[in-house]
Amino acid sequence: MFLSMWVLAGGAQAQDLLGQPADWKASASDQVKAELRHHAAAGAICLDYDFKGVSGYAVLRRQLPISWPAHWRLDAELQGQGGRNDVQLKFVDASGDNVWWINRPNEELPGHYAPRSWKPRHLSFAWGPTSDKTLRQTAFVEWVIAAGRDGGKGSACLSRLSLRETPAPPQSWPEPRAQRVADGLQWDLGGLREFNGLLLRWPPARNLSYRLWQSSDAKQWTLLREVSGGPGGAVPLFLPEREARYLRLRVSRPQAALLKSLHLELRSAAEWPNLNAMLAEQARRLPRGQLPRAFLGEQNYWALVGVDGGGDRSGLINEDGEIELGRGAPSVAPQVELEDGSVLSWADVKISHSLPDGHLPLPRVHWRHPQLALDIQAGADGDAGSPQLLASYTLHNPSAQARRYRLRLLVRPWQVNPPQQFLSTQGGVSAIDKLAWLDGRLLIGPGARSLQPQTSPERIRVATWDDGLQLPGRPLSAFIGGLLVDNEQRASARLDFPLTLAPGASATIAWAAPLGSEQRPVGDVPARLRAAEAAWRERLSGVQFEGPPAMQPVVDSLRMAQAHILMSRQGAALRPGTRSYARTWIRDGAMMVAGLTRLGELQVARDFVDWFAPQVFASGKVPCCIDQRGADPVVENDSHGQFIYSVAEVWRLSGDERWLRGHWPRVRQVMVWMEAQRQKERGPQQPAHLFGLMPPSISHEGYSDKPAYSNWDNFWTLRGYKDAVQIAEALGATMELKTWATQRDEFAKELDASLRASSQVHGRDHLLGAADRGDFDPTSTTIALNPVQTQLPSALLAATFERYWQESQQRAAGTREWKDYTPYELRGVGAFVQLGQRERAHQLLDFFFRDQRPAGWKQWAEVVLPAYREARFLGDMPHAWVASDYLRSALDFFAIEREAPQALLLGAGFRASWLQAGDIAVRGLATARGPLDFALRRQAKGWQLELRQSPPAALSWPDELPLPRAVHQGRELVWQGRELPLPPAPATLELLP
Repeated sequence: MFLSMWVLAGGAQAQDLLGQPADWKASASDQVKAELRHHAAAGAICLDYDFKGVSGYAVLRRQLPISWPAHWRLDAELQGQGGRNDVQLKFVDASGDNVWWINRPNEELPGHYAPRSWKPRHLSFAWGPTSDKTLRQTAFVEWVIAAGRDGGKGSACLSRLSLRETPAPPQSWPEPRAQRVADGLQWDLGGLREFNGLLLRWPPARNLSYRLWQSSDAKQWTLLREVSGGPGGAVPLFLPEREARYLRLRVSRPQAALLKSLHLELRSAAEWPNLNAMLAEQARRLPRGQLPRAFLGEQNYWALVGVDGGGDRSGLINEDGEIELGRGAPSVAPQVELEDGSVLSWADVKISHSLPDGHLPLPRVHWRHPQLALDIQAGADGDAGSPQLLASYTLHNPSAQARRYRLRLLVRPWQVNPPQQFLSTQGGVSAIDKLAWLDGRLLIGPGARSLQPQTSPERIRVATWDDGLQLPGRPLSAFIGGLLVDNEQRASARLDFPLTLAPGASATIAWAAPLGSEQRPVGDVPARLRAAEAAWRERLSGVQFEGPPAMQPVVDSLRMAQAHILMSRQGAALRPGTRSYARTWIRDGAMMVAGLTRLGELQVARDFVDWFAPQVFASGKVPCCIDQRGADPVVENDSHGQFIYSVAEVWRLSGDERWLRGHWPRVRQVMVWMEAQRQKERGPQQPAHLFGLMPPSISHEGYSDKPAYSNWDNFWTLRGYKDAVQIAEALGATMELKTWATQRDEFAKELDASLRASSQVHGRDHLLGAADRGDFDPTSTTIALNPVQTQLPSALLAATFERYWQESQQRAAGTREWKDYTPYELRGVGAFVQLGQRERAHQLLDFFFRDQRPAGWKQWAEVVLPAYREARFLGDMPHAWVASDYLRSALDFFAIEREAPQALLLGAGFRASWLQAGDIAVRGLATARGPLDFALRRQAKGWQLELRQSPPAALSWPDELPLPRAVHQGRELVWQGRELPLPPAPATLELLP
């Protein structure tokens, strides 16, 4: 007999939450199979699942209102079969919108029933619109398996699920009380106490060996940790999820005298939730420069190092010169020892940054100090399946006398990706459990990582975690078989390279490391880096730009944006990033396609569409994203239009009708699905401002708390209808052409009515981000201008971007507070160009350029913070979707493709100062109507426009300059406002004062 509401009084017995099998119902996401099975012998409910090659989830759900006490414990027994997947226990409130969960990613359930216990610290707020995230009342329980690393099929059984109230912990715990015991020291913690680690404060000492034990009753003892040959001082021991009343430490007799000065400090789960937190505390005790600045609470910036299509096999280099040996892998940090024995790290030098040619993706870090200059470069070569990471360190003696140096390369158990980064890849610590030197390579375990210096080091010193973080450690040769094993998986190594440099002389130390499984000879690394530069120089020169120096930052950043998109992709899969966002979103891919095709990367765009298309669900629903688990079923209603747009864009730029026919069946499927969704919102009870829109979804980042009637979705849907009509017309599909054109026109009309009505309903004078929220979101509104190219209510459109302009100016001037922004706002640059406000576009871009971090690497993270060193999650850096937004806006400076009138608009983003400073030329820019090749050259009087190749076009002229007389073959042409319709190419025009 179950109560309708569980109210757990103090001292009450555990309350059964499992109930009967009939209380639970099974369900699953698209194409996933889920079945409920009763395992009577174990008193368990079992979820049998089969992901069938897609991502998604299988769930068992029951209705069970719970009123949660402040302090509680959940107990259960779990058993399962199958691979590693995400195991989740969810509690949902009565609205269904707010969710709390215990989430264990990539967990393999035990083959036999094993007990599990959870306390409040293990449960977190997952999502929902509530502002009060405290767990008080829930109405439903869900037992969920979500596709993780392995997916596949299996079962997950849940038994003896119960909830009990527990006593409140004391406001403050007493200091542990120590007493001597035989060969050691014992502490009474004052009660059964939870902790995640402890700090032992020893007097100064070396080669300490001891064992630490725990007990709840001082009778039965369990070994917690054994340390052999460790240092004295402050020694942190990470011991997660521990609970004890007593601790006992035993040492060898010769070291027993040290116990009288030993002090113990416990660290709670709040203080040390993970190894990163423990390491951060340790970093604060060490000299600055021993650990990365990220562990000191300072934001650290980094750049991507890789090859085209090798996103999963890429490295990182941070602003201080530390290089990560692959995704989630350890890193290599430089130091320089001077003749007097002092050591310089990143904390002791002046640092700057650059790129070869100003735009090639092989980042450089420059250390400057009165006694030396150190130039660090990272790059990669090889194919996408098995690239190699390359690094060089060129040390220069700037003095007038010969000097001796020792370059130290430290292999460390942490990533460049800093600890505040998470999602697909948790940043911070990285495992090193083994180190060995074999055949000229430093082998780094676990796995098959290695580092091969071009010149063998003079010596290699290594240390386990217990040896402490301050190397030198011990010679690697001192270990049996030259193999160091660290059970704590946090070993370090130091490779020393002595250098004697004459006055003004330089020397280079270099290494290579495989990013895949293939080992190759190291060869001449500096030559390999030069070859990689040459390869990127050729790859990024498909479109040629010529212009005055003031235009160069625009072009350099454009080249880097192109490179970032190529390096971030995994094979054919376009991705926004390689760490936090190592998965494919169709929205990101669609906008990358739009930019890449214009730069001549048509094959990349075609490959992406060919790879993505087969993963559309059988229903025609387009997955929002795809990763190694398969297609994600989360409803995001921008996806359908974006997929159709991607197909259409590749066809428009290639003209390949045969290829288009190959995608025709899937386009039809998607159109059926998209239209069905639209029809759901056309019922007689639907409010006028929501009528005919796409259903609510969470595609827009701002609506992850609760699905919204997002105009981002609606604009992309309109683009999908428009492109489907074009595709049908091109393929002669008259029936679909007629049907879809009717649907397009109906949707466009109802969307226009909604845009007007929703602004009225919410009392706004601007366009809304979502029809049901009344919010201001000019960044998502930009896509209505490009690529959707729909007519918007003029007054609302003007007010939207006037408000955005004013607010952006206040932000730039420091008169408007802001906590962060996303450089997706780069779309606003293109929007102002589209609106004919080029000077505003440039002023906005100048602001964004100031937030390229570091400036010399010409990149943006997904999130920009006002304080340069504030340490917070930044998304990926660089972020390839942001790169696509910049790329599309920057290309609009040179040429805008317009549907009405059907003509290119050239020079819409040319500043007056550019035109006055010199020549501007573009060669090889691709458009849907053909290639574009033109030059605008400064003459003694006026300009000459040479139109070598161009579809129908017009020239835009800056407001700051008077309109010149335009003469072609002796005939004066007529300006239409600030636009000059151009004669067919080839043509040469004189633009005279």
